[in-house]
Amino acid sequence: MTGWRWPAAAVATALAAMALAGCGSTRAGGTGQLARPVTLSLATSAGYPDGTWAALVMGGSAAEHNNFWQVFVRPTGKQAAWRLATPRGVASNGGIAITATGGPSLVASLLPSQDLHFSPLARSTDNGAKWAADGLLDAPLASTPSALAAAPDGGLIALTRDGVAEVAGHIGGSWTHLATERSVARSAAARSCGLTGLTAAGYTASGTVLLAGSCSRGSHAGIFAREAGGSWVAAGPALPAGLSGRTVDVLQLARSGDTETALLQVGSGRTASLLGAWSTSSGSSWQLSAPYRLAGAQPRSATVAGQALGVLLSNGRPVTVAGPGAAWRRLPALPAGTAGLAAGAVTLAAGPAGGFQLLTTRLSKMSVWTAGSAGWVRSQVLKVPIPYGSSG
Repeated sequence: MTGWRWPAAAVATALAAMALAGCGSTRAGGTGQLARPVTLSLATSAGYPDGTWAALVMGGSAAEHNNFWQVFVRPTGKQAAWRLATPRGVASNGGIAITATGGPSLVASLLPSQDLHFSPLARSTDNGAKWAADGLLDAPLASTPSALAAAPDGGLIALTRDGVAEVAGHIGGSWTHLATERSVARSAAARSCGLTGLTAAGYTASGTVLLAGSCSRGSHAGIFAREAGGSWVAAGPALPAGLSGRTVDVLQLARSGDTETALLQVGSGRTASLLGAWSTSSGSSWQLSAPYRLAGAQPRSATVAGQALGVLLSNGRPVTVAGPGAAWRRLPALPAGTAGLAAGAVTLAAGPAGGFQLLTTRLSKMSVWTAGSAGWVRSQVLKVPIPYGSSG
């Protein structure tokens, strides 16, 4: 069975402590939520110092609780292959969020499903070969790919399903309430852009907390930095003159070394465009990519590979951009038989020799595809044991 090995007694003790003391955490009840913004699938991947991780859904019907999210890791090295790295013990039907904490270390959080109403966390110090349970977030983690992030000093930030940002000083530490969507929306910076909801949380290389979301108007993307006094200030990139004033959604937010990377969707419908944005100055200045006109397609999932961004679109076309100032490039269309896969069953990932690979899942098989002169060529297949019927 996939998930986390949480002994029943430990869970009962943790829940009792939460009921009595709140574990330093505040739920969003009574705060009120803003309208739900545009978000991507949880199927995603990212590079980290010792490799690349990816999260994808496998198995069968979600309605029958036979869908199980899996973690895969490809260690650094041109000949390195992908391997299964899913923590084990509790069903992962709701999804998995991953963040890197330095070197070979990763933190994973389970998104709740069925009767689970909190998000257990696990830590690995060896590229996902072994995991240990390490704390609980007593609220459901938000179902967005940038809901969990690690600070340079080892702290964590989590965005909950109720629009609450929680922080922990270290892995396994207690969580404390930082902000809600409503409290951020009341700031002058968020009012100027018409914040409609939070989609991402993160830290700059200097440790400044970032929250990001969707805005209904304005000239800047909705990325906000928390000042020492607790106020929120605008930290997002200015939009090009031809795109200013439209809706703008921060679809993904990630840090690689000293670079903060954001994926933006500006506008909606057939006139919507994608933009990549990069900052090496803690959000005080940004560089943008050229815009990519979506022409009615919708982004399904995205990945960050160093400074490069890769996005899978609803029309079956993957597109990538290499970094600041670059134009978007189309990759080959999805391989035959994969275009109809569910959004959580396909994502791009950094390749071992640069560029991108394509990861797809069907039932218990995960396939790795490498782009060749004639399109995508299957280069690896992993068979994954799926515990059908274990979560019904």
